[in-house]
Amino acid sequence: MKRCKILFYVPRNLVQLFFVLLSLYIGWQFYNFYVYLETAGLSGSPVRPPAVEAFIPLSALVGLRSWLGTGIFDYVHPAGLTVFLAILLVSFLFRKSFCSWICPFGYLQEILSRTGNIIFPRKIKIAGWPDILLRSLKYIFLAFFVGSVFFMMSPEAAASFLNLPYNKLVDLKMLMFFLNISATGIAVFGFLIIMSILVDQFWCRYLCPYGALLGLLGWLSPAKIIRRENACINCGACDKACPGHLKVSAAKNILSPECSGCLNCIEACPVPGALEYGFFGAFRSKKYLLPAAMLATFLAAILFAKAAGYWQSSVTLEEVFGLYQYINQF
Repeated sequence: MKRCKILFYVPRNLVQLFFVLLSLYIGWQFYNFYVYLETAGLSGSPVRPPAVEAFIPLSALVGLRSWLGTGIFDYVHPAGLTVFLAILLVSFLFRKSFCSWICPFGYLQEILSRTGNIIFPRKIKIAGWPDILLRSLKYIFLAFFVGSVFFMMSPEAAASFLNLPYNKLVDLKMLMFFLNISATGIAVFGFLIIMSILVDQFWCRYLCPYGALLGLLGWLSPAKIIRRENACINCGACDKACPGHLKVSAAKNILSPECSGCLNCIEACPVPGALEYGFFGAFRSKKYLLPAAMLATFLAAILFAKAAGYWQSSVTLEEVFGLYQYINQF
């Protein structure tokens, strides 16, 4: 039972699995839409799922730049901007818990890490300055993307980009990239998979700019893991369970941007109450209260956007049909 507890954290893994299955369902819907366009309406489905826009975050970042500068919400990929804003909101309130509770890529990283734990008893452990230097990469990538969009694009240029044919079909371009992936692309993904098996959370820890942004917002969050020193027995179980390799047993409050609020440390702790997840120091006795509040906030933000008309794209099926025949030129 103890080993099962170390390998699998319920109910978090069930929540992650739900969002993975939801993502696969959305992907299947979107593929049918692609088939509909490819066959000129003879097969597939004419329904384009708006939620697929969650997988084009760079377009959402440009949409945010345009919205903040012009006051006009992205009407081409409104669901993408809505999901992006919902993720930023929950990351500020509840640390970067999106990464550990919702993100399907985060779940894949956990599966690969656990696979590595089974196959390789002694995995590669990067520590000290090499670890710090490698972790800086995701912040460099983040600075590049944010700098390119917010400092090199005016609000008007961002708004113009959103209306370009390329941006209107960028989700389809993304799908076509994976359907016709090159040998170089396969090699890159193969490298990332292998490294994620050999090194815990390789992509999330060292390369993901999205996670870097959410981590910085989480650093400002009022939610944090709290260690009660008088109850702690210094067994180190929390340190071993932490995917961020944080020294939980040596801190009073876990404030690091690497903390994702996954609760692995609390699950692994043998002393009830020694580690708690608090919000402004309150709500600490109910372990899953804050994760439940995070999920409720995330879903409420999306439902509000749907009700307010910030979900369905204004780009018509007829316009997509007209542009699709020239998609290879964009």
